Amino acid sequence: MNTDTIDEAIDKYVSERMKKGKKTASERFLTYAYLKHGGDELAEFMKKVGGLSRYYINFLNVMENPFRGPEMAWLGAMIVVAIFGGYLASQEESRLLGILVVSGTLAHAWSLLCEVAKKWLDVGVMIAIYREILELAENEFKSAI
Repeated sequence: MNTDTIDEAIDKYVSERMKKGKKTASERFLTYAYLKHGGDELAEFMKKVGGLSRYYINFLNVMENPFRGPEMAWLGAMIVVAIFGGYLASQEESRLLGILVVSGTLAHAWSLLCEVAKKWLDVGVMIAIYREILELAENEFKSAI
């Protein structure tokens, strides 16, 4: 049994869960599991689904910090540009340019804040969905044994 079929089942559950809800997604996930891996393979399949779900949960818990990744680099670049814009605004001959640079930096800071909030919410939802999959797989694993 390879991880592609397990990952495919998890992806189907996630997409179904986003569109039609928990009950429908659970039913389709279990149907897929019983049709694709019936009999002796079902317990092994559910065990591997649980393990992969735990891996995804742990990975997303690490990534839940919104300033891990490119957002931190973007924030650092904006701070440097804002400092340079402040310097330009303090000079008489380049005051207008400095004001424009600082205002552009503020606009991008708002964009970064919105992006970080969206990412944080999406990661939280995905963690909750993977926990549902983990619970479902553990319950089915117990009943399959």
